[in-house]
Amino acid sequence: MPSQNLVELVRRHHAVDAPTVLDLLVAAVQADGGPVTDATVRDVAARTGVPEATVHGVAGFYDDLLVPRGTRHVRVCTGTACFAATGHDHVDALRDGLGVDVGACTPDGSTSLAETVCLGFCHSAPAFRDGDTIEAGPGALDRVLADASRDAPEPAVRSLLPEPVLTRDGDWSGLRHVLGTAITPEQLLDTVEDAGLTGRGGAAFRTGSKWRFAREADSPTGQKFIVVNGDEGDPGSYIDKHLMERNPQLLLEGMALAGYAVGADHGFVLVRSEYPLSKPALEAAADEARAAGLLGDDVLGSGFAFDVTIVEGAGSYVVGEETALLACLQGLRGTVSARPPFPAQKGLFGLPTVVNNVETLSNVPVIAACGADAYRALSPDSETAGSKLVCFNERFRTPGVVEVPFGMTVRELCEDVGGGLRDGHTIKAVQIGGPLGGILPASLLDTRFDLDALPEVGCMVGHGSLLAFDETTDMREVARHLLRFGAHESCGTCFPCRIGLQRAYEEFSVPGRPPIDRARLEALLEALDVGSLCAHGGGMPAPLRSLIEHFPDELGLDA
Repeated sequence: MPSQNLVELVRRHHAVDAPTVLDLLVAAVQADGGPVTDATVRDVAARTGVPEATVHGVAGFYDDLLVPRGTRHVRVCTGTACFAATGHDHVDALRDGLGVDVGACTPDGSTSLAETVCLGFCHSAPAFRDGDTIEAGPGALDRVLADASRDAPEPAVRSLLPEPVLTRDGDWSGLRHVLGTAITPEQLLDTVEDAGLTGRGGAAFRTGSKWRFAREADSPTGQKFIVVNGDEGDPGSYIDKHLMERNPQLLLEGMALAGYAVGADHGFVLVRSEYPLSKPALEAAADEARAAGLLGDDVLGSGFAFDVTIVEGAGSYVVGEETALLACLQGLRGTVSARPPFPAQKGLFGLPTVVNNVETLSNVPVIAACGADAYRALSPDSETAGSKLVCFNERFRTPGVVEVPFGMTVRELCEDVGGGLRDGHTIKAVQIGGPLGGILPASLLDTRFDLDALPEVGCMVGHGSLLAFDETTDMREVARHLLRFGAHESCGTCFPCRIGLQRAYEEFSVPGRPPIDRARLEALLEALDVGSLCAHGGGMPAPLRSLIEHFPDELGLDA
């Protein structure tokens, strides 16, 4: 978290629904075309009571505040799925076609072009954003160049489970059951612990344990919060986007159940600005829930109070880390803070806070409605409880979102569920779980997809994305792509991440592709691993180590 004095200052000036420094800066940029001016900084400081230096710091951190905006603002996705689809040829073609560099605006102010990672249309890459219209799939580039963009198709969704958990419509049955049968908060918390639900992000921490820490934590004001990390951000993954936009009721119900178990009366969802449809979908669902008595001061006449606020971010991958997420919600720079204290003890506005991601909380309604045993039985061939949404990138014949049991092999997922690769291509490697996940070569596709087996081969379940690289992919360019992303998205708080990722990127970017000093690279990865403050720097070595192990010659490593 930022300094305690600053957090206390924000808390004293901030009502739950009051605009933050970041809110006001984003509104100014959208109105004036950005970037932020000194006059805007002074105005925002005066309106919020936050020092001008702090406002300057926020204005210089988020991507959405740093790029100029023309009358027509076009963003091009440079995420890993789009890289796998074109090798970034789509970026060059768009830049040349629009006649403006990435990060620039035409002299007459008519058109600006910016880079974005990621738009969540990995199933139909490459993807573009033209204003608030997402364009993707066949012919997308031509339509953007012709100023004839149309909304891109959403991914296909299906389930391999007899009774879907995450691909069913949310109906609030779990909350109705808990409140209607007088299940106590402690009993609900016990059930979540017994179910073995783990976080569906990278850490896979036990959800019930996190909730119990927050429930038992002292709050100086008596208030506690539920915070949802809707800033998924992992290139190649679009699971949380799907849940927020096409099944928001399931998430809101999970939040309310978490609030009931923990003793929180308010929740926040931080949504990525790269997902322009997510905030409106969640707000509409919340309005419907309030009208039905499912959110508010007296939920279903039970005396339990819980409501939600939906907040949009401003372009930062590292805000997906929980301490950076809380800083962003408070309108500050989305930088990482040392732990302890953990958010469950001292989180949003210095109060006990549960931070879960979208998919994690979307599992809770079925646990509340059906019990721990039924939830554990969803994956009979694995020790990992529950089911998992996985998503496939555009390289597969049948890309989309699929609910699967844990315990299948990655080969079964790729070949039977994903249909293998399109256009006769073959799988060279698969990155699982996002840019911090290991890269599995084709020779290891028989590895089981669960929390125990994947780490044994340097991978993780993570967000559940299966991002295939075909046989034409240059794995040295994959390394360069991932390091460029990692260096750009570092929050800069700790020097191993801030400097190390940039140095590694530069090493892979020397013209002529000279040999890479393997010993120096491995020493740098070790420094990142043990010296970084959060999982961004600490996680980036995983895919690089996979490439070193399985593709050393292609990386150009020296002996």
